[in-house]
Amino acid sequence: MPAHLLSLTDGPSILLDKPILLFGRHEECDVQLNSKKVSRRHCVLAQVHDYFVIRDLGSTNGVRINGERVAEGKLRPGDELQVGNFKYQVCADPLGRPKGSGIADAYKSVPLASPPSPEGGTVDADSSDDSSEKG
Repeated sequence: MPAHLLSLTDGPSILLDKPILLFGRHEECDVQLNSKKVSRRHCVLAQVHDYFVIRDLGSTNGVRINGERVAEGKLRPGDELQVGNFKYQVCADPLGRPKGSGIADAYKSVPLASPPSPEGGTVDADSSDDSSEKG
């Protein structure tokens, strides 16, 4: 599944579907962010193995990872990225859940309904109650 940047502010979320993406105000940028706080060619994001690398291209307002201004840095699922005044959360899952969140593990399988018994009721396959053993 392709990773994406989930928008935490006004603005669209960004699908990270190319190995390298150029961010900025310029019309030739892959990701155009229309704000005076974003430089014409602000930063570049590249996928390297199982993580992303973001590099500031000498922008005025910089790039921040988890609140810390960086010239270059690794991004992993769950990290917060700020480009100018746009904030994003790095997500590896299209539903916006960081990897290892355990949400999928919270769902349990539902047992199938038992077939009807000859008396018209249902037979509970999990029941261990046997009336012949009472004594």
